[in-house]
Amino acid sequence: MNYIESNLQPGEEIKYVAKLHFFLFAQPIILLLIGALLASSPKEISAMTHYAGLLILFFGSVSLVQRLLVKIGSAYAVTNKRVVLKTGVISRRAIDLVLAKCEGLHIKQSILGRMFNFGTITVTTGGVTSSYPFIADPLAFRREINTQIG
Repeated sequence: MNYIESNLQPGEEIKYVAKLHFFLFAQPIILLLIGALLASSPKEISAMTHYAGLLILFFGSVSLVQRLLVKIGSAYAVTNKRVVLKTGVISRRAIDLVLAKCEGLHIKQSILGRMFNFGTITVTTGGVTSSYPFIADPLAFRREINTQIG
């Protein structure tokens, strides 16, 4: 049972669950590919290139683990009563926004975000602002919130 299902109130139903977009993993994959290419060069030709490749492989691996933890620890959903936004595996940051008190939901999409349908959702509640990047189909998330409010 995941975080959202285990924290439902009586009579509350999940209406929409947002997913993280695969673009979350673009940066670590690019680093790993460049690192593997550079590290595979023979040491005899250029030791500097070989060791730079190993360093880039290390940073790509660290970035991949970090992004996997973000993917595992994130849950974003709209229910018939509230918006639930949770991040974190070891430490947890959760926002439960009652639909009636929803002040603002901002969506930011870059050119790549528009092309591949992902973006950053920023929730504003009582002066507190929280951003959640790499949300797949952020317009559907906003549409579902507006449907539940109206």
